[in-house]
Amino acid sequence: MRYDVVIIGGGLAGITAGLQLQKSGKRTVVISAGLSLHETPRAEYVAAGGTILAGDTVTGGSIENGRLEYVKTHNLGNTLMYADNFILCTGKFFSKGLVSTMDRVFEPVFGCDVQYEHDRTQWVRPEFSDEQPFMSFGVITDADGRVSVGGSVVSNLYAAGEILAGKVEIVESALKVCRNLI
Repeated sequence: MRYDVVIIGGGLAGITAGLQLQKSGKRTVVISAGLSLHETPRAEYVAAGGTILAGDTVTGGSIENGRLEYVKTHNLGNTLMYADNFILCTGKFFSKGLVSTMDRVFEPVFGCDVQYEHDRTQWVRPEFSDEQPFMSFGVITDADGRVSVGGSVVSNLYAAGEILAGKVEIVESALKVCRNLI
């Protein structure tokens, strides 16, 4: 399967990016593992000609010479999904876009570089209502929103939404990536 852009994650950032790109003439697909509270944008995305692979997850891909060549999904098995560009919008911990163990935080699909506090005792504050440090953990991107793996930028793999490090404006991060791809 071939698309202009494969969007991994069907939450607000993923659907926002898909809708903008679809309206600009790009052929897009959103791979969405779960349900979304954002049904109105999803309906608008589909009405614009976008494709959603609901209930599917990306299980990996192939990064060669600094580019993501394709991704594989659970439901499609050996059918590879190729694209010029990919956008990672899988969220943080609740949606498993980031995973934590007792000693580290990591991005489980591509092994993207993640910014986090290495001293686990600093991951949370004692007061539940306090701003919690772990909420600022996330993947590291360059100024254009491209992720890095092993310290090297992947030229066609972008990130948007809650998966990003720091405080994130979800919609704005998706629109920023779109501006780079249109």
